[in-house]
Amino acid sequence: MNKGERTRLEILKQSIIYSSQYGLADITIGTVSKLCDLSRTGVISHFENKEDMQIAILQYAETLFQERVIKPAWREDPLEHLVTLIENWADWTSEMFKEHQVSCPFIKAVVEFQNRPPSKVRSFTIEQQNRLISYLTHRVQRCAEQNKLTTEIESVAIAYELYSLYLGHAITQHTAPIKASDNLFKNSVARLLKQYQV
Repeated sequence: MNKGERTRLEILKQSIIYSSQYGLADITIGTVSKLCDLSRTGVISHFENKEDMQIAILQYAETLFQERVIKPAWREDPLEHLVTLIENWADWTSEMFKEHQVSCPFIKAVVEFQNRPPSKVRSFTIEQQNRLISYLTHRVQRCAEQNKLTTEIESVAIAYELYSLYLGHAITQHTAPIKASDNLFKNSVARLLKQYQV
């Protein structure tokens, strides 16, 4: 990795922490230059514009998600795989950035951009959410194919319910006056999946 690649990686690392705290929409070339102690020109040399930088941040977040959540979740048993995936997902950003109070960057981004005028960033956030739901649906489908979960309910419907539980957990884990929110989330997932087991 050359100096330019190392600098770009450091920019993305600092930017994902910032956007997981404050949101993607607020991040600017100026913000990043201060975070990384670089000149604005130094930051601009790595990205064409603000939108290009925001998309690069989301792409970096997706790479981290694959490394921290998806790959370690692999199990031969499809139901164990699904449960481990969701457990890894529960607080993946907090595990990475322990010194910061952060939230899921994907949720922050889609909430910020879903009702904005069309843009490259808005399109990317929606595509990213669709990929995430598609992957979760695929994991549920694998369970159904191997008779771990019912085939009477569409896999996408079960995936939607699981994702809805995650959204609730991600939003309330740092704000609601609930202790042991991780355990509550895991127990809720277990109860949901039990309904659909065969």
